[in-house]
Amino acid sequence: MLGLKEHPFSEAQVACDAFLSFALVQASLEGKAPPDVRERLGALLTDALGRARSPFRNTGSTRVAGHSLPRSVLYRGFLLLMLAGVERAGLASEEHRTLFDALAAQTAEAFAKQPLLPSFGESIWPCDNALAASGLLLHGRLRGSEASRAAGERWVAHLAKLSESPGGFPTQVDAKGRILKKTPRGTVLAWTAAFLAMSGAPAASTFAGVLLKDFCEHVPLFPSAAACREWPRGVERGADASSGPILGGYGQGATALAIAATRASEELDGWHTALRTTAVLGGIQKHVSQPGKFPLETALYLWATSLRPW
Repeated sequence: MLGLKEHPFSEAQVACDAFLSFALVQASLEGKAPPDVRERLGALLTDALGRARSPFRNTGSTRVAGHSLPRSVLYRGFLLLMLAGVERAGLASEEHRTLFDALAAQTAEAFAKQPLLPSFGESIWPCDNALAASGLLLHGRLRGSEASRAAGERWVAHLAKLSESPGGFPTQVDAKGRILKKTPRGTVLAWTAAFLAMSGAPAASTFAGVLLKDFCEHVPLFPSAAACREWPRGVERGADASSGPILGGYGQGATALAIAATRASEELDGWHTALRTTAVLGGIQKHVSQPGKFPLETALYLWATSLRPW
């Protein structure tokens, strides 16, 4: 769904941990969680704080509440949202809260020094900043931090302004904000919209609107189904680690993430249903029935079909 055999999705482990965590939190909020939900969430956080750090080593690290954590804004964004989830569900320990507070403070401080932060090495992908921005908004709301709330709002506003760039929301920029890869992408827009929706940021609907208008459409042979393109109409490029496989011009990654991007808004329910129909036609139920064989696909789908603002 994301990644290719020759170009793996390097953040797959922390993404799996996070997606499963998000789905469990939502199940807990709806009274549908398994009895051992606290233990499961704790195990996922332990994994995220352990082996899931490996792909981000080239970003350097800092000590945060006793943990050595990568500086990667993508990694820290995932972790902030996981911690926000256990706090929202009322399942956070004091250790979790201490880490949540310390990580939010460090992230807000880093953002104050540089408007967009790197994911891997010095590579800056604006869409990955959406996770941390959303995490700060949730920290501000759940922990009563005005500093986090204000930083999160400024960050989201910066991303929204960037979406107004000539040519659309860029894929990659440098440390000074200069655009390196300006061609917008379906996965980039869907990723940004979905993670901003987790905190209820109004900009989420803006990104989702552009995604649906410019990249998604109902499938001609199956009018009740919809799919999204990875590249703008008229742009012919191949697949990569971000897009996952591209079939008939439609990207599996963009379509899967669009399910999440449309889940949180009742106004987009029709699109959400049509996108889920495509997933079912594509065999997602078989994948979900074999989570050990398809962990990322299963985790992403569980999150995408349960996403609600916290």
